[in-house]
Amino acid sequence: MKPTYQRQANCLKFAIWGCVLITGITTAHSEIKYTVEARPKEGVLHITMRIPGTLSGSVLQIPNWGPGGYRLNDNYTHVQQLSAVDSEGKPLKIQTKIETLGFRYEEAGSYKTAANKVCSWILPPAAETTVQYDIPSRLSDGSLHWSGPGTYLYETSRLKEKCLLEIKVPDKWPIYTGLNETRAGSHVFVAKDYDVLADNPVSTGDLTVDSYVSRGKKHWIVMRGVPRAKVDRAKLLKACKFVSDMETDFFDRSAPYDHYVWHFAVNDALDGAGGLEHLSSTEISLAQGVGPRAVGVLAHEFFHLWNVKRIRSKVLGPFDYTKLPQTGALWWLEGVTDYYAYTLLHRYGWTEDPSFFDSIGSNLTIVRRTPAHKEIGPNEASMRVDEDSSGRGNSNGYHMSYYNLGWLAGMCLDIEMRAQTNGKRTLDDVEHALWRMCRHDQPGFDEDEIRNQLVKLGGKAMGLAYDRIVMWPDGMRIEETLAKAGLELVTKPQPYVELGFTFGGGMGNSGVRVTSVSGKGQGLLEVGDTIIGVNGSELVEDTGRAAGGAIGRELRAAVAGNPIKMAIIRNGKSQTVEVTPVTASRGTYSVQRIANASAEQKKLGDAWLAKKAFKP
Repeated sequence: MKPTYQRQANCLKFAIWGCVLITGITTAHSEIKYTVEARPKEGVLHITMRIPGTLSGSVLQIPNWGPGGYRLNDNYTHVQQLSAVDSEGKPLKIQTKIETLGFRYEEAGSYKTAANKVCSWILPPAAETTVQYDIPSRLSDGSLHWSGPGTYLYETSRLKEKCLLEIKVPDKWPIYTGLNETRAGSHVFVAKDYDVLADNPVSTGDLTVDSYVSRGKKHWIVMRGVPRAKVDRAKLLKACKFVSDMETDFFDRSAPYDHYVWHFAVNDALDGAGGLEHLSSTEISLAQGVGPRAVGVLAHEFFHLWNVKRIRSKVLGPFDYTKLPQTGALWWLEGVTDYYAYTLLHRYGWTEDPSFFDSIGSNLTIVRRTPAHKEIGPNEASMRVDEDSSGRGNSNGYHMSYYNLGWLAGMCLDIEMRAQTNGKRTLDDVEHALWRMCRHDQPGFDEDEIRNQLVKLGGKAMGLAYDRIVMWPDGMRIEETLAKAGLELVTKPQPYVELGFTFGGGMGNSGVRVTSVSGKGQGLLEVGDTIIGVNGSELVEDTGRAAGGAIGRELRAAVAGNPIKMAIIRNGKSQTVEVTPVTASRGTYSVQRIANASAEQKKLGDAWLAKKAFKP
């Protein structure tokens, strides 16, 4: 049975919000200007923020999380040398307030408390306020890259005002961002509001750059990192362009941006990638081999231009940057995005049946190897993500991955829709209906809207299917669903290296977290430990903090019998542990066609797996 829980929000009350309500004045047609000066020799970005119309004072904050990454980051700890002056250059006194917001939630019959610290800088009245501060930013292989949420302060009452961003870089470095330049070559960019400013990362410096045109719009491939020299640039360009052409074709050949930037941090791996979506760009840690899994990530991140950046739950824009959002739809926004990434690559001819069948088997194997799949369904894994990691949240799900659950839920709903409507309707119709509802900056959808659209397009039976597949734990009936498409599951033994623990995260700069412990890891590691280094040396990225992606790659490359020496943080304290992985075997799922499938099964399966005539 699905566990129940009850939230008690705002268990702590704080006087600062009274300050927020009475401070900050919105000036009609005003704009807030940011100037970012890259100072690579000092290892910082120096930021100047000019705020007109502050006669009632102002309250500044920096996002405590970034859209797409549902984990609290304490970005305020990286703000250095903060100062402010009025329009005459006179220093303004800054009052710093750190508040602890929290909620209580019930789990396993007991209450736990999650804490979230939010820092506010309160400034006195002035006709105009100019704020300056530094953010650490280390030059890496001659380039700099930064993202908005960890860089730009905001005035709490003026998030909807227009923002200008001027970027000053040494030696005429090129600048790549999804924002539009006010004038070609001016290095001044415009955003309609803070959300848009924060959702457009920047790359500059010594970069490897290629470009292409898709649907009449320019797309930039921007690579940084030493291994970029190993990338087959023609292969990468072909994959990026194919994905752009394919997915804009799926959405009526319409791209919701003026230009697009692929920000690639290239690593030495042969395959694999991980990314973070943005309004008109993406940040991707890319394996230099650009293998099939990496191409799947390209398709996933580009599909986010529609699904999550525009087709979204209402809490996912405009944003409350002080606390993690709550929505039960992350399985759709992330998992169904991944389902479409692999489905469209197959439908448009990039991959064939065996590769697509492997994707089904891989997602199912991951889900069924996680004991919590019998207790937690897609909706709950999404809604409670902020409770994970002791209330810090994560970008994967509450005890279960909403990526894998959502991939399978999307498949089940797609097949069920085809079965219920005799092939007249598919999940595509739901996705397109949501797009029509949310495009052109319309508000996001309500929590029950996906179910409503399924019922509207597929009949009442689709509401019951939704409840079973999305709201129940272990309610997908995968074998039964695949059989409707003339497919069946088979299991095969798979040798692997048993580390003695599993880990999650890895896309940010905060290491990776231990998610379960078994075998050789017992007594050495604990769930919640953060691994910040492997084999005697901490792995770092541009900011100098532990690089989760690099640590994850190192752990996945472990060899049985070779000890892994790890630097970890447990309960705020650093220590070193050593675990020796072993060789083990486990069953893995794959999919194949049913030899004696009925005509009805073949009809549905053939329609679902049909190729689309397409020339990129």
